[in-house]
Amino acid sequence: MARPFESMRPALTRLGPPLETARRELLFIHGAWGGAWVWDGLAQDLAAEGYGVNLIEQPGHGQDRWDLPSLTSVNDYADLSRRAAASLGRPVLVGHSLGGYQVQKIWQTVDLPGVLLAPLPGWGLPWLRFLCLSLRYPLQMSKTMVGLPLAIKNAAMARRLFFRDLDEAAVADHLAHLVPEPALVCLQMALFLHLPGMRLKRRKAKQPRLLVAAGKDYFFPPGVQKTLADKLGADYELLENAPHDLWLEDPQGRVKALLLDFLRKLG
Repeated sequence: MARPFESMRPALTRLGPPLETARRELLFIHGAWGGAWVWDGLAQDLAAEGYGVNLIEQPGHGQDRWDLPSLTSVNDYADLSRRAAASLGRPVLVGHSLGGYQVQKIWQTVDLPGVLLAPLPGWGLPWLRFLCLSLRYPLQMSKTMVGLPLAIKNAAMARRLFFRDLDEAAVADHLAHLVPEPALVCLQMALFLHLPGMRLKRRKAKQPRLLVAAGKDYFFPPGVQKTLADKLGADYELLENAPHDLWLEDPQGRVKALLLDFLRKLG
């Protein structure tokens, strides 16, 4: 049976200097509910530094809103991102949350340099976080259990999951762009990635890796992120007061600085 995105070409938006003069090509992979738009400010900053910044837009997200098939899987997203990476040669991968999982999935078959920002671990959401979500949002989670998409319903939910001190107008704007995620994607993130057949295998890497954790992350506590960094052989940085969408509340530009430092070390 053909998978939902099998015949689709990856939707990429590129910023920065022409290919022949760019310092390197980067591929940014967004997380669940979001879209390429989440990278706007950060992408423009890196493009201004001379990098070719390629933003993938997963189907049904961002400007491309449509109801995704209920059997859409995290692996469908990851395969599209893998094909996007292949089309760029050997880009530097940057993935956030579910996008970070997709980077780990790509690493199963090709060794590329990459940065993970508050990534979903290859073994899924920690059990305690799943319990907290189920208790906090029983109606939404129960609907997902019977196959309905999971939507971020209001600003309070968006703030709790993704932000910390972001102003109300910015939260409202962010919320307006979020899209529901298919039930299977959510169940895989929360439950099924724990199953032996779904777990990612450890692969030795020669290319540099960096994991940036958020100290106030609702989903992935720093201890979980440090364990993941160790398993991946990645350098580890903790931004202690950062929420899950860590670069969106970063007045000191720490995420940008870490990315630029990583890229400069690549040469």
